[in-house]
Amino acid sequence: MTLQEALTLHQSGQFDAAESGYRAHLAAQPDDADALHLLGVLRHQRDDTLQAITLIRQAIAIAADQPQFHLSLGGALLHVGQGDAARASFEQALALDPNSAQTHAVLGHLSLQSGAVADAESRFRIGRRADHEDPLILFGLGTLYLERRDAANAAKFLSRAAELKPQDASIQAGLGRALFDQGAYGLAEQAFENALSLRPDLGVAKLYLARSRLRQDKLEAARELFSELIDADVQTLSANAGLGDIARKRGRIVHALKYYRRALAIDPAHAGAANSCAWCMEQLGDLHGAAQYLADGLRLRPEAEELRRPLAALLDRLGRNAEAAEVRRVPAGAGAAPRAPA
Repeated sequence: MTLQEALTLHQSGQFDAAESGYRAHLAAQPDDADALHLLGVLRHQRDDTLQAITLIRQAIAIAADQPQFHLSLGGALLHVGQGDAARASFEQALALDPNSAQTHAVLGHLSLQSGAVADAESRFRIGRRADHEDPLILFGLGTLYLERRDAANAAKFLSRAAELKPQDASIQAGLGRALFDQGAYGLAEQAFENALSLRPDLGVAKLYLARSRLRQDKLEAARELFSELIDADVQTLSANAGLGDIARKRGRIVHALKYYRRALAIDPAHAGAANSCAWCMEQLGDLHGAAQYLADGLRLRPEAEELRRPLAALLDRLGRNAEAAEVRRVPAGAGAAPRAPA
């Protein structure tokens, strides 16, 4: 079997036959860097990443000037948690081929994950000049626009990325987020279902699928998904809040409060959960209890205007006008809120 024949088998998903072909080729030509690299890529695809790293490093030792070898090594190193070594490999690949859209895309996503947004955008823009239609570049730009709450531009990039790479669960989930943020809940639901068909363990896709169904009043279908997340101990704060929202829609305020309290117990500084608990207490006629939730939240999040405004309004209703004025006067982040009346 020739190396090209083995590669054709590899590309068609016939991994056993391809590996046999690569190994037979290497038995005759042990210093063939391309064969070592391809066998390393295959072993990585078969979850034998440590052997993949060894094989790809052998290929690099023979032909260090091949950017794809360094790119593949970086991917394998990243898979085993060696982030710094992976980045060094990606940078070496880029030094050898500055016009590689794929390498710019990978480095851009790494920068995005580390919070270096400006660097990520720069890499995505440069990469796009090299390849206008690279799906990972488009995915990166779409993700940037999502972070900026520009759902329309995010959807433009992510929908094209999904067309070019329909089997990528992360791209499908990103597209779903953009559609959700635009209020296109039915289309978002389909995108999240696509993502979960590709990666059933993608918790964020299941969470947003549940939210999409909740927004369409598919309450039982949403409840099942939120419950699955809680059972799997995934996205538990948001899932409990989602169950609270369902109970709230059904007019079951006591049940809603139970779930919102569970969400708040997971993160006592979560402004949304504190507000939801306060809303329930207000609906139940306990203004003191509502104010207490808001005051406790504001002590933990002094910058949270979404807690400051309703707390001041409640203190006014309770006749604590001086304290309400003080709450309104305190600059964001400057200090703790007063205790609500007992």
